[in-house]
Amino acid sequence: MKLHSALKLPKEHGAWAMLYVPFVVGLLVAGRLNGPAILLLSSVTFLFIARESLLAWRTALRRKQPPSEALRFMSIYTGLAAVSGAPLVFIYHLLWLLPVGLGSLFLLAFNAQQAARREDRTTGGEILAITGLTLTAPAAYYAARGALDLTALWLWVLCVLYFTSSVFYVKLRVHSLNRRKEQLRRQTWRQCVLYHGALGVSLALLAFTGSLNLFILAAFSPVLARSFWQLARPAARINLRRVGVLELIYSIVFLIFTTLTFRML
Repeated sequence: MKLHSALKLPKEHGAWAMLYVPFVVGLLVAGRLNGPAILLLSSVTFLFIARESLLAWRTALRRKQPPSEALRFMSIYTGLAAVSGAPLVFIYHLLWLLPVGLGSLFLLAFNAQQAARREDRTTGGEILAITGLTLTAPAAYYAARGALDLTALWLWVLCVLYFTSSVFYVKLRVHSLNRRKEQLRRQTWRQCVLYHGALGVSLALLAFTGSLNLFILAAFSPVLARSFWQLARPAARINLRRVGVLELIYSIVFLIFTTLTFRML
């Protein structure tokens, strides 16, 4: 048995990026790495890993199978998350992490329920998961600085908008290949146009009105460009590995220029 399977680690590579890229953005914008940030990293990692066992537990219950192994791993990882996170509240007094943690737990449980029902791959289900995973951005910023301000909210919103782009883009790529479902293909095309059109206009307004600087346009430019290119010239084939590598590169660009957006204010 592979170590990955033995430890019940999540299989979705994109979800790891959605967890850690916002976390790193939060740290870089805060401009420091300290003990609370390291504890938070440990806590959110164990909590994220616990999701896989939670899903296995829910699936076993629905199939009326013994859930003992899944329940054991879920208890271990959730316990490690609690041990790592407790000092943040009781020693460092970062009390705002409590509602963030409770919100993350709720979204984690809800997403696992959706996955057990095979509803997690819907557009709404994926956006909801992104909303929960990207909470690491404001949480990391808060843990590193020890105080909350409007920047934390901006980081969360921008991370949600960025990773939601991939939901519409990937669905567009996949459905563009299925000519037998023309109505679904057109619906996906329209949704992608509306989302990225609204996103581009909103970012331009934020940049040119001075709410954010021009670096924010650079942060989103790769995902906007790849989406509009696909809309204009749909690819005849899809290489999921290549798409994954490119999305990772785009995420690094987003990380760099989002950091500059707030560090250069």
